Amino acid sequence: MKKIRYILSFAILLAFATACQKEHFTDGGVRTGKLNMSVYDFLKSRPFEFDTIVWILDKTGLADALKENNVTFFAPRDLNVVNYLKRIGGARLDTVNVDTLRNAMSKYIFPGKKVWRDSIPLEKSPEGGMLITSLNGYQMYLDTWRDAYNGIPNAGPIFIRIWDPHGYTANPIRRFDPITKWPELQNRYNPWVNSGIITSNLEATNGVVHAVAGSHTFNFPY
Repeated sequence: MKKIRYILSFAILLAFATACQKEHFTDGGVRTGKLNMSVYDFLKSRPFEFDTIVWILDKTGLADALKENNVTFFAPRDLNVVNYLKRIGGARLDTVNVDTLRNAMSKYIFPGKKVWRDSIPLEKSPEGGMLITSLNGYQMYLDTWRDAYNGIPNAGPIFIRIWDPHGYTANPIRRFDPITKWPELQNRYNPWVNSGIITSNLEATNGVVHAVAGSHTFNFPY
């Protein structure tokens, strides 16, 4: 009887640990690790999060870009596409123009380079972040910020943000509130749109994956 109770207790603990591991990836936190597969194969291995993303990659001809060496992918998730479809009036995905989907997905793909979390400047550093060119030649912006830990500011883990400047990369001003402390900027609309990254530094055999937060809307609409 004691042996049976021991086995049952171990099984419950194992199931709980497995569930927590999956939940950790889905809902946040910084997780690192080697994937032992390509970026594209990793997405295909997690259909509950990325099957719509894989469909878009295949439909737009961008899948091959995630099979090449030295690629960084800020991976949007299926939920991000759902947010996008709601934003454009509840359209079905298969009715969205292929060129629109290709241009949107290209913003998340950075070929020829491995971008690690620790290589991106902090928001409050002198650099304030970094410009980076995506697959279609569109300029995106990356920065990092440090969370609090036990109530101590800037003592916690570092998180990535990816920004779409919507063509305003020549303007270094990023506004986080409707009214800034500079009078000349008070009536200026902020074109920058950002998304947080919930999981970073996943090392594939051919590149790096950073997973975008579920609150993000695909294609960075205003």
